[in-house]
Amino acid sequence: MKNSNSNSAAGLGCLLVPLIIVLSPILFFIYMIDTYKKEIFFGPLYIIYASIKVLVLEVPASNFPYGVLLFLGVILYGSMMIPKIRSLYDELPVLIPFLQMCFLMLIASIIGFYILNAWADNQTYAKAEAVLLTVTTFVLMRLFMSYWYYSFPISTLITREEEQDIQAIQVNGGSVSQSSLPHGSMHKNLVLFALIFVFFLTMFFLANIPPTLDTNKLMKEQISREAAAGAILFYGEEKNGIQAKNFEVPGLTRSVSTRMLIWDYNLEDNDKVQILVDGKPIHDSIVLTNTPVAFTVPVPSVITIKGIQDQGGGLTYAVKFPQTKYTFFNIVAVNGVNTYTLMPTP
Repeated sequence: MKNSNSNSAAGLGCLLVPLIIVLSPILFFIYMIDTYKKEIFFGPLYIIYASIKVLVLEVPASNFPYGVLLFLGVILYGSMMIPKIRSLYDELPVLIPFLQMCFLMLIASIIGFYILNAWADNQTYAKAEAVLLTVTTFVLMRLFMSYWYYSFPISTLITREEEQDIQAIQVNGGSVSQSSLPHGSMHKNLVLFALIFVFFLTMFFLANIPPTLDTNKLMKEQISREAAAGAILFYGEEKNGIQAKNFEVPGLTRSVSTRMLIWDYNLEDNDKVQILVDGKPIHDSIVLTNTPVAFTVPVPSVITIKGIQDQGGGLTYAVKFPQTKYTFFNIVAVNGVNTYTLMPTP
């Protein structure tokens, strides 16, 4: 009886293991396609659109899911290794430069997107520097691609000399193994090198993800230099000890305007505030959401946030000044005010 049970278990294991091996990549493929439709199907065009939004709105966007890059790179490299799929490239060689261009330009656009986000969130670079670095990334990638296809052209044309050599070999009874895809191994290697680069690029991006915020510490201090714009502390309408406070913001450049980002760090419930600079309204009523909104304010000045409408649970919000990296988490009552005194560096 025991032998029978063990044989049944072994048979079940032999059936399940191959099934899991086959189903796992299929399910992962379906998950990636379903979750990241825009990123996968529109590729660099979608990232360029997101980058333009960052520049226009002056607000950082969510980081690109870097796993999508690895996923696309593995799919592309695998298609060049599997004989049945590779035959498509032999029949339509133009597919290779097109797909490689899409993949490499996606890499360039993501690097540019990261640079622009670094400017919008923490002002790591000046705006002009961020734009210049982004454009330079695209130009360098395009120059590299031009050099690569000049050095290793994809063509099915056979020169007169090659045709004479083939005929001579055939006359002498030899056989010619002719591939319709010149430099095929080099183009596979290009994708492989790009895939390795993407792996290390992903590791770099992941290493620079802001650390998890200590909410207990934030509730006491209500200040952070680690919080990314749009950071959410709570997913319920909670106050959690946050008190209404006025703050001084040091380290700003005198006579130069600075950006201020404001958003709701709590459950999004469409609370409204008014923003004043030196007592004069610059926005009569702004609806707070989890997506930051940017305002340009002078230095020195006093910024006043006045509560207009509370939908319940407290009118909570966060303000970030990217130039200083300071983020302030606050709460204000309806008709109450919080002030932020912008202080230039002596």
